[in-house]
Amino acid sequence: MTNYPQATRVDERLDATWLWIDAHNWLDCATWLKAQNFVRCEWLTAAHLDAENFQVTLCVSDELCTEKILVVADVQSEIASIEQVYPVAQFHEREMAQMLGLNFQGATNVSPAFNAEFSGYPLRRDFALTQRTEQEWPGAVDPEKATKRRPALAPGVRQEWL
Repeated sequence: MTNYPQATRVDERLDATWLWIDAHNWLDCATWLKAQNFVRCEWLTAAHLDAENFQVTLCVSDELCTEKILVVADVQSEIASIEQVYPVAQFHEREMAQMLGLNFQGATNVSPAFNAEFSGYPLRRDFALTQRTEQEWPGAVDPEKATKRRPALAPGVRQEWL
């Protein structure tokens, strides 16, 4: 298979080809992959790196799932929507917008992916998990109330030997 011409890095791995591209080539790369018969969008996800920096990853495959390509782009808070190329990507874009605060330029449906309200973006590294500090942690152990355990013996040593 011919690799995407604007890829900044290509890594042939056992189960897939990985392409690293610049964010401004995102839509063009998705269109190019579809023209190369990578017609299935398997998944689309993102990771919050810091502040407004994200790494977006797209996994596409051919019709029979015999060949897979993963496309990775580092972005700053927004990237082009690929829903016109891979319609199934629309849900994943909505999910990333709701959970990470990532904006997709040209997206036709910007409604939340989930029926949940958040005060912020729960999958970002800077999201405070306030519920953990407000509620008693169920696994917490009070050292004063904890029962003392008998000292553990070394492996292979019997109590009667002591």
